[in-house]
Amino acid sequence: MASHMSPDPVTLAAAIPEAPGPVAQLDAAGRIEAWDPTLEGVWGRPAAQALGRALHEIVVALEPGELPALERIRRTGVWSGVVALLPADGGAPRPSGVRLSRLDESDRIELRLSPVSVLAADGPAADAAVDQVRDLQRLAGMLDSMPGFCYTVDRDLVFTSSSGKGLAALALHPGQVIGLNVRDMWGKHDATYEPLVCHVKALAGIPASYKDVCLGRSLEYSIRPLRDEAGAIVGAVGVAVDVTECETARQEQAKLAAQLRQSQKMEALGRLAGGVAHDFNNLLTCIIGNLALLEAQVREGTEAAAAVRDATEAVESATSLTKQLLQFSRKQLISPRPISLSALVQRLGKLLERLVGDRIPLVIQCQTDVWSVNADSGQIEQILVNLVANARDAITKDGQILVETRNVDLTEKGAVVPESLHPGLYVALSVRDTGRGLSDVERSRLFEPFFTTKDVGEGTGLGLATVYGAVQQNGGAITVESELGKGTTFRILLPRVDSAPVADAAATNARKSTGGIRGGTETIMLVEDEPSVLELAQRTLQHLGYNVLPCGGPDEALRTFGEYQNRVQLLVTDVVMPRMNGKDLAARITAREPSVAVLFTSGYGENIIAKQGIIDDGIHFIGKPYRPEDLARRVRSLLDAQAALPR
Repeated sequence: MASHMSPDPVTLAAAIPEAPGPVAQLDAAGRIEAWDPTLEGVWGRPAAQALGRALHEIVVALEPGELPALERIRRTGVWSGVVALLPADGGAPRPSGVRLSRLDESDRIELRLSPVSVLAADGPAADAAVDQVRDLQRLAGMLDSMPGFCYTVDRDLVFTSSSGKGLAALALHPGQVIGLNVRDMWGKHDATYEPLVCHVKALAGIPASYKDVCLGRSLEYSIRPLRDEAGAIVGAVGVAVDVTECETARQEQAKLAAQLRQSQKMEALGRLAGGVAHDFNNLLTCIIGNLALLEAQVREGTEAAAAVRDATEAVESATSLTKQLLQFSRKQLISPRPISLSALVQRLGKLLERLVGDRIPLVIQCQTDVWSVNADSGQIEQILVNLVANARDAITKDGQILVETRNVDLTEKGAVVPESLHPGLYVALSVRDTGRGLSDVERSRLFEPFFTTKDVGEGTGLGLATVYGAVQQNGGAITVESELGKGTTFRILLPRVDSAPVADAAATNARKSTGGIRGGTETIMLVEDEPSVLELAQRTLQHLGYNVLPCGGPDEALRTFGEYQNRVQLLVTDVVMPRMNGKDLAARITAREPSVAVLFTSGYGENIIAKQGIIDDGIHFIGKPYRPEDLARRVRSLLDAQAALPR
């Protein structure tokens, strides 16, 4: 019984008769430069769709499994095999025998071919050949869709094949490396070089993997043994996956995670600092008030008067520290308005020169047409003084400090936008020094409260923490560029506003005694949950003749107001209290008696009466710690304003 047997591949290759003459010719680069018209009928591809193309682009090798490198043909002189040409019309591949040989002494290659009769015949053998080519086409399609490439090497680590879409990213095309040695490809002959080690392991039957970067692409390689039908290791097969986008995404994710951790850490430190400042301000209010009352009772020039004065100065220093803590935690109540940073810097020029001293040159460069920004001028002044003082301390020998203002357009292509800002128009305030610079560790902790690069006893570690909080509270961002031995640049970016700058209001903080403040006989409800502060405020107001109704909390205040509703003219209440905050208490009282004036007080700039630290319109506030004369002056001012309203 006759049967159709698949021909042995070796028999196929050996049985190819030599064509009478060449039908195609390849140039020195391996591209087709001559194409016989007879090939259009044999392979279904006209010359116009073949000339200029590499042979591997239109031919699939069947036996052997890969087309040879041109250098191999030039070296050996001839190569024979079975191939299938891919027709231009997309039809079934057409198997043929081919013979490639070197043309005379040149680098050109000639191609001869003749149909393989056993493959061209009908029957299972021909069907199997077509199926084989189609399988190869499907495999090629899969390789072209994967983000990487595959290749094989023989036991001498010479490439025998290469294919895949990822080769293009490495400026390679399929089959280009055939005939090259792995060692020459990487330019490494060191036996400990990881890619070589992994390939040698695969030849020993041990799968291996490694990562590498080539032409800016991150690649993950998996190397496995390549075995023949008998199971013998004849080489290695490598699969390289391009993970550049994944690596970029992982790096971005790690960066965002680090930013989140830093933000959470700074937020936690801010809450801690704000809470400490709140409690401490209550204590300072009591201490300052009692010292002020004691100062009025001792004779000037006595030892007791000097002791009171020294204690008052110490308390004022402590008050400055709590203000810095509140600024870091962004709980300091501010009054932003349109200002010119150039005008502010020029106004502070003389002060900054005295701060720096004669040893270090101070250069001020202000853009004349700088845009306006909406900020609290007092805070910006403190920011500038802190940064210039830090720059001065960073310069141990010769150096220079540059203070600069200029307009910045962060919508331009290539502009670096800080994480907390959006592309837009900003004004930059920069302070640059040529001092010692900062290490990476120092730069990462620079804005943490109580962290300092100065020697013990030379700094509180709150200067830059307050700068950070103040910049954030004014809607801006601060960046730091520094390198050890080359200096540091702080740059503050504040959003542009269209309003014209508003002139500074006159300062009215001069210390005055309560003796020069007019009192009254009005009834004041005083609500404070800290007993020592409640007692001090009560004594201060009663000393001025007011009728004071002291209450230790909101519940007591509501009960007391029920009894004295028609007599209360002013409510002085703390903001942060248990069970009910001061704003809600004031709302309930003024709902029952709209004529009652309200003065809020707090040692913690709560968002209860402010949004992002900006006091709501129509709200009257005095911050803790306050001096008795400050409280007396605000109370008298509110009562006079209330009395002037039409009834």
